[in-house]
Amino acid sequence: MDRVAETADLVTVALDELLPRADGPESRLTEAMRYAALGPGKRLRPFFALEAANLFDIEERPVLRAACALECVHAYSLVHDDLPCMDDDDVRRGRPTVHRA
Repeated sequence: MDRVAETADLVTVALDELLPRADGPESRLTEAMRYAALGPGKRLRPFFALEAANLFDIEERPVLRAACALECVHAYSLVHDDLPCMDDDDVRRGRPTVHRA
């Protein structure tokens, strides 16, 4: 497995642990967040963050959290772009967009 794929797997596991699961009134929102952030993707931004940390011998764990934050900002930007008032996309990466799902 190449390093980009390994990083994608690492970030996906970390995001799964960091993003809440809820049963209460906020469950619809948290499921939408998880759907957007845990969907398929190359995770290039986290890869670059972790590789930069590696270049400078910075411990991976705190950088992984920052890398997850980068991925969440990226996921937000895609969700925002897909909204009806913007591009009004129905599909992203072969799956229904968040507002359609």
